[in-house]
Amino acid sequence: MAKPTKLDREKIHYCYYCDGIIESVNDIAWKKFPMRTRAGERWYNRKLHVECLSKYHEEVQDAELKQEENTDWDALYQYVKHEILGEKVTKLDQESHKSHIAKRLLGLRLGQYYPSGNNTRILPRGYGFKTILLAFKVVKPKLIPYLTSTEFVNHKHKIDGMMRFVVGEVADVQARLEKQKKSNEKLTQDTTTTTQTTSHDYTSHLKRKEKPKKIKDNVDTGGLL
Repeated sequence: MAKPTKLDREKIHYCYYCDGIIESVNDIAWKKFPMRTRAGERWYNRKLHVECLSKYHEEVQDAELKQEENTDWDALYQYVKHEILGEKVTKLDQESHKSHIAKRLLGLRLGQYYPSGNNTRILPRGYGFKTILLAFKVVKPKLIPYLTSTEFVNHKHKIDGMMRFVVGEVADVQARLEKQKKSNEKLTQDTTTTTQTTSHDYTSHLKRKEKPKKIKDNVDTGGLL
């Protein structure tokens, strides 16, 4: 896919990285991303904010971040297959990402039904794999009875029924996690401020004690005040 020579100014353009609207044509950066297709790997141009492109380059070089996200994906996939569906996890199924359940989970990572030709790593939009896993744990008490008591047309129908529970809960879970994160950050900030204040007061107290001591020493030794 070649880089477009002219941009449609009448169309709303979204950033591939953050999914936010790109307000100005001057704020558009283009980058080619690799995509897995049935015909093999293909490269496609995507639009990003200029600032988001810089962030992406920084994060894509972070091997630790990529490993963490891959670990989170593995934990989510295995939990859903084993704990929710009671199915055996097969390595081929997990690696191919071709199963309906894998595509639904990867789609939710981006806040979509299916990934639809989009990467599912590094990008901050949608929901993290940890958040999705927590959402499954929240709905599990209601989800398991539903799955065991409902007659489904096929396995795809069962997966879609399962995902309705999670899709309806994941936004609330993310909101609660963000609220908790802000509270923890505020607590850390308040603790740091209190520690600094206490340290300052303690130092001042020592100085106040030291001054009368010096005066007393001068008097005892016949020195001048």
